[in-house]
Order: sequence, then C-alpha cells, then structure tokens
Amino acid sequence: MKLTIVERTKLLGLLPQEGNILTLKILRKLRESLSFSEAELKTFNTTHEYMCPYRGEEDNTLVICDNKGFFLEQPTCCRHNIPMLQTGQMNLMIPPEALKNEKEIHMGTQAFAIASAPLKALNEANPPKLTDDLVSLYDKFFPPEEKEE
Repeated sequence: MKLTIVERTKLLGLLPQEGNILTLKILRKLRESLSFSEAELKTFNTTHEYMCPYRGEEDNTLVICDNKGFFLEQPTCCRHNIPMLQTGQMNLMIPPEALKNEKEIHMGTQAFAIASAPLKALNEANPPKLTDDLVSLYDKFFPPEEKEE
C-alpha cells in the first residue's frame, strides 16, 4: 500500500499503544516502516526545541527562565549565558514537493487488520467521528466500491 507522508503520520497517531505480545511486535515493525527514512529526514529542515535550564532565586522568589525556541544547533541562553538543553520536541519543515511522495508500506494480514481497525471504528461510531483529513487514508484501507449504472 502506498502512503503519503501525511497519511503515514496520521496512521502512526491512530495505532494502538497496547495489546498482546504478538500485536505489540507487529506494531513495532509497522511503526518502523511508517517512520521517516534517513534520506527523507535529510530533505526536511529539522529543528529541535531548546530551553534554558536556569533555576535560581531572586528576592527570595524562585526564578525559572522561560527562554526557549526551535534551533538548528544548541544555542546559549542570552539571559544567563549558559547552554540551552533539548526538550525532546522536534519540528520538521517538509518541502511541499515531498508531501506528494508516496512510500510503499508492506503489511501482512494482521498488520492490515490492526492498522485499519481505528479507521473503521471512527467511521462506524455513533455519530461517526471520521474527519476530513483521514478520508484519503480510509479510502486506501477501504476502497469505495465501483457502482455499475
């Protein structure tokens, strides 16, 4: 099944976080195949969030520096002149032409069932909870039936 970058990230967000041992092993492999390759990451402008670790006391009051932002390299806090630390958050700037690229994702029967279950549940909820941004992904798992006229 060919999925775009947006479809892959949406599907990653829908996958269950728990299950039996077999499900978890299948999910691990599926997440790896949906993730970005090194070649893809090189085409994105990737920045990391950094924040100042300064904690101090001024006038008997605890002061926590709120200086933070996204940077390509580790910056130094301009207020306290100390290196800022990564928060673990990452920001990807994906070029518009890359959004159209599709990656072939191989799924066995069980992986397909696990991946399609959340989409099916959203569509069959009462009231339905499938959103517009999931329609293309839903159509790839459940292609619309051709009606003969």
